[in-house]
Amino acid sequence: MLCPFFLIAAACNDDDNDDDQDDASDLTFTLSSIAIDENGELLDAYKCEEKVDGIENSIPLSWENVPEEANSLAVIMHHYPNADDPTEINSYLLLWDIDPTVVEIPYGTADDGDWFMGTNKDGNAISYTSPCSPSTGSHEYIITLYALSETPPDLPDSSSVDVDYDTMINAISTVTIIDEAVLTFNDVN
Repeated sequence: MLCPFFLIAAACNDDDNDDDQDDASDLTFTLSSIAIDENGELLDAYKCEEKVDGIENSIPLSWENVPEEANSLAVIMHHYPNADDPTEINSYLLLWDIDPTVVEIPYGTADDGDWFMGTNKDGNAISYTSPCSPSTGSHEYIITLYALSETPPDLPDSSSVDVDYDTMINAISTVTIIDEAVLTFNDVN
C-alpha cells in the first residue's frame, strides 16, 4: 500500500515543479509588438512610413515583467545592412531614460514620451526610422529593451542627434544591465 502512496506523492511533487516552472516563465522579461505577425515578419502597414514634418511613426512596442531592480530602461532597434559585416550597423530607434513603470510605447509615440531619443538611421535628425529596404529578400531587425541599474551618465539629459548606435552601446556598457528583452523580426520584400 505504501508504494501507491509514494507514487502519488511523487506525481504531486512533479506537478508542483511544473507549476513552479510555469510561474517562472510567466515572469520572463519580454518585449512584443503588434506590428509583427506570428511568423516574425513586419506587417506592411508599418513599413516605409511616410514622413510628416520629417518624422515617421514609430513601431508600437510593449513589454512586461520589468525586473524590480531596474531603475531605467533603454531601447535600441538596429539592422545589419550587410549580413556578412557585423561592424556596419544602422540604428532605427534609440531611446533612454525610460521610467521602469512604463510598459508600452504606442504606435507613433516614441518621440512623445517622458524619455530621450537619439538620431535616426541617417544621423541627421532626432527621430525613428521605419524599415524600408529597397532590395528584395528578407532583412532582419533587432529591437533590444534593456533593464538598467541606472540611466547611463554618459548620455545627455535631452534628446540628441549626437547619440548614435555606438554612443548608446558604449554608454549602456558603463552601467549594470540587469536584463534584456530581445525582439527580432524580418522585413520581407
